[in-house]
Amino acid sequence: MTWSTGKLVSFHERYLNRHMGLELGPVAVFFVANWFGGLMVATAAVMVATALCVTVGWITERKIPALGLVILALVLILGGLSLVFQDETFIKVKPTVANLLFALALFIGLRLDPSILERALGSFVFLTKKGWRVLTWRWIGLAFAGAVANEIAWRVLSSDDWVTFKTASSVGSILLYIVATRLTAPHYWNREEEDYSAQ
Repeated sequence: MTWSTGKLVSFHERYLNRHMGLELGPVAVFFVANWFGGLMVATAAVMVATALCVTVGWITERKIPALGLVILALVLILGGLSLVFQDETFIKVKPTVANLLFALALFIGLRLDPSILERALGSFVFLTKKGWRVLTWRWIGLAFAGAVANEIAWRVLSSDDWVTFKTASSVGSILLYIVATRLTAPHYWNREEEDYSAQ
């Protein structure tokens, strides 16, 4: 089976565009606000920024990805608890909870046909059934690794250093998901499915 680099370029563009707004935009706000005002100010700022990103996504696309709603709910709930109790722990565990929920959703999605990941990416990534299983398990591994890394980071780093880690890891995780997909696709590309979708 041959595979299409053009389709993967489309995947790269759409995945980056979606996550640049939904995740990296608020992360940048979080980093800058922490620099000037500290973690509590940054927490309030990221709550507003995330809500704005989700709202803009709804206005421009008339739909909100489920992942976007989960991220918004976590930011508002855990961020709100941080502000109410003046406890940084709540906002610091948000990446852990988000990654574990993402891994759990992908795992449960393996029981579905098509899987959750195939439903999300299947319009521009065409893999065999085995390929989707392999890719899903790789994404689960990345999500779990992200949760573990955050748990270690917020416990051993200062608040400012953790914010820097969070900013860098948000960019790094997106790139790792893209790399995992790019490395998986050539081995499990479904040319027949790609040709059928092009008709």
